[in-house]
Amino acid sequence: MAKKAAAVKASQYTVPTIKEGQKVKGTILKEIENGVLVNCENGAFTGVILSKEAKELKRSQFNLDPSTELELEIINPSVRHEDGYYIVSVTRLLQYDVWKSVIAKFENDEIITVVPTEANLGGLLIDMHGIKGFIPLSQLAPIHYPRVEDGDQDAIFDKLLGLIGQEIKVRVINIDEEDRRIILSEREALKEEREKVLNELEVGKVFDWVVSGVSSYGLFVTIGGTVEGLVHISEITYGHVNDIDKLGKIGDKMKVKVIGLENGKISLSSKQLKGDPWEELPKRYQVGDIIEGEIVRFVPYGVFVRVYEDINGLVHLSELSQKSVNNPNEIVKLWQIVKAKLILIDPKNRKIGLSMKDLEPKAEGEEKPAKKSTPKAKGSLEEVVKKIEEDKE
Repeated sequence: MAKKAAAVKASQYTVPTIKEGQKVKGTILKEIENGVLVNCENGAFTGVILSKEAKELKRSQFNLDPSTELELEIINPSVRHEDGYYIVSVTRLLQYDVWKSVIAKFENDEIITVVPTEANLGGLLIDMHGIKGFIPLSQLAPIHYPRVEDGDQDAIFDKLLGLIGQEIKVRVINIDEEDRRIILSEREALKEEREKVLNELEVGKVFDWVVSGVSSYGLFVTIGGTVEGLVHISEITYGHVNDIDKLGKIGDKMKVKVIGLENGKISLSSKQLKGDPWEELPKRYQVGDIIEGEIVRFVPYGVFVRVYEDINGLVHLSELSQKSVNNPNEIVKLWQIVKAKLILIDPKNRKIGLSMKDLEPKAEGEEKPAKKSTPKAKGSLEEVVKKIEEDKE
């Protein structure tokens, strides 16, 4: 009877047969220098998740805290860990589950959420517990597309790097079962929202948009990251645009009016939502008024000064100073606040002329020439007119 009891007791501690690929249940014990220890099958044996796999699991926010229960797979039991532990893996089972899930999502045209782990000039790379995914540049939504002027590859890469670690909703559009690789599309994940927005767009309607790109010829803006349109530089403001970066940056919100829908292109305007300052200008100022404004632009023939809202007036070289001026830098600096006299207001042709010279004090001893009397009409009409013009000079 005692022998039978002893045999039963011994069998309770017999290590079960360990086979490669065998699934076992385990509980996390603790983290060690080169891995994570796991209590397998209620103390039947101790396994170790190697440090490389453990780091990847943590990076994907997989819980490896002590007492966490999980399912594992035995990896080649003939090769032991340096401390004699059996090597176990979570990733292999996760890959199987992930792959089944990906296939199901693809077949049902469902949306999944992924987090890019790497980037290259072609797009974003995804690692789902060893299952490799890729979002090509062309499949990114407008809000994430790296719109870079002149195709600067370094700038494109920098923008893609900024997307690493962000959650992105995608649809699976292609599967390579042999290599277990998948192609993903953010644009396809947003197709229903895009169609809804496109159906609502009409010329004349006003919408809230978000700036998604800045170029030398305008601002690209998007609704909900799905539909993108262009606010051409001529439709941003009524005045001259010297630096478009000052008028909008990526992420800025702005109201715009739809002014064109043609061949898939959406043309927008922000300035048409404002009153035309050229209509207000003549009510505020008259020729002869003194204005104070900022130097906003240099040109070979003078400088432009901000007069009212986005409207700039020209101070011609000849009107900068009473002395001869060849270069505006001799007299003023960019962004300097100056005073000038209005000498021309032409709303029809959208021109304003200014003079700084007229506000300068006369040089000491300088007197205005006495007005000459009009000559008597002698000789031909041409001679009389010529004489008058000479006297004016």
